[in-house]
Amino acid sequence: MKNKQLPRALRGFSTVELIITATILTIVTGLGLMGITRAKASIRLSGSAREFASYIEKARVYSIRRHADEASKRANVAINDDKTSYNVSMDLDGDGGMDTRTINLPSGIKFETVETIAFDWRGRTWNTAGGTTEPNAQVSITLKYGTDAVSIDVTGSGDITIDSKVFDDEVPQVHLNVGDLAAGATPVPTPDPTTAAPTPDPTGGTTPVDGTNPTPTPTPASTPVSTPTPTPTPTSTPKPTPTPKPTPTPTPTPEVCSITTSPSSLSLTLLGTGTIKVSHSSSSSVSISATSSKSSDLQVTPTSAQTVKAGGSATFTLKSKKAIGIYSVTFTAPCGSKTVPVVVIL
Repeated sequence: MKNKQLPRALRGFSTVELIITATILTIVTGLGLMGITRAKASIRLSGSAREFASYIEKARVYSIRRHADEASKRANVAINDDKTSYNVSMDLDGDGGMDTRTINLPSGIKFETVETIAFDWRGRTWNTAGGTTEPNAQVSITLKYGTDAVSIDVTGSGDITIDSKVFDDEVPQVHLNVGDLAAGATPVPTPDPTTAAPTPDPTGGTTPVDGTNPTPTPTPASTPVSTPTPTPTPTSTPKPTPTPKPTPTPTPTPEVCSITTSPSSLSLTLLGTGTIKVSHSSSSSVSISATSSKSSDLQVTPTSAQTVKAGGSATFTLKSKKAIGIYSVTFTAPCGSKTVPVVVIL
C-alpha cells in the first residue's frame, strides 16, 4: 500500500514491463543475428561464384595462348560428383605441363549440376554433361546456398557473365576457302600496234615558169568490175523428230510420325532445372531438335538436333532463369512436332 501511494518516478518498473522490454530486445537481437548470418552467406556465395568464373576465364586464356587444337591440350574446369568441389586443369606452376588443382567450396555451398567446360584454341567452349560432349555450347552453371542461388553463364564464343539473363545465339563453325584469284582473272587484250600507211595526194603538181602548157596526164581507164558468181542456196537439213521425255516417277509421300514426350507438361522453380524425354513412332531414325519460346528466360540443352533411333528416346534439359511465367518448348522432327508447356513458379 505504501508503494502504491509513492509517486510514479519513485516506484520504478513493474515485472510485466521488464518482461515486455526483455522480449522486444530478444526479438530485435534475433532478427539482427539472422540478417548478419544471411549477409555472410550471400557474400560467401558471391565470392565462390566470382572465383569459379575467374578460373574459367584463366582456362580460356591458357587454351588460346597454347593453341590447344587437341582435346588433351585443352584447359578445363570440371565439377566433381560430390558437387562441393571442382578441378582446374591447366599449367598452374608455369613449367609448361598440365597441372590439376582441386578447389573446395565453402561449407553449405554446392553446384546444381555435374559438368565439365573446356576451351579450344579459338576460345570456344566444349561442354561435357551426362557423358555427351557438345562444341560451341551455351553453359549455365548454378551455385546454391539454401534458397539463394547464383548462375555463371558462358556463351559459345567464351564470354563469361555472372547472374545474367542473356543467352546469346550459338556460334557457327566458319570455314574459309580462298581460290586462286589470278587463275580466274579476265586478261586485258593488247591493242594491235600496226599503224595505217598514209595515202598520197594525187593532185599535186607545179606550174611551168615559161608559160607553156604542160602535157596533160592521161586518165587511166577504169578497171571493169567482174560479175559475181551467185551463191547456191543450201538445201535445208531436215529436223530430227524429238524423243518424248519419260514420265517422272512420283516422289513417295514422307512418313508421318507422332512425337511423344514424358512428361507432357513441366513446372520449374526459379533457377531450377528439369528434363523431358522425347521419343517417336517412326520405324527409322529421326532427327529431333528443341526450341524454347523465350530462350532468354528458359534455356534448352542440347541446342543441336539429336538423332533418335526407332524405339529409342532423347533427353533434353530445361533451365529457368530469374523470371516467372508460362513458356513452351517445341520438339520438331521431319515427320511431326510436339509442344510442351512449361510453367516457372516461385
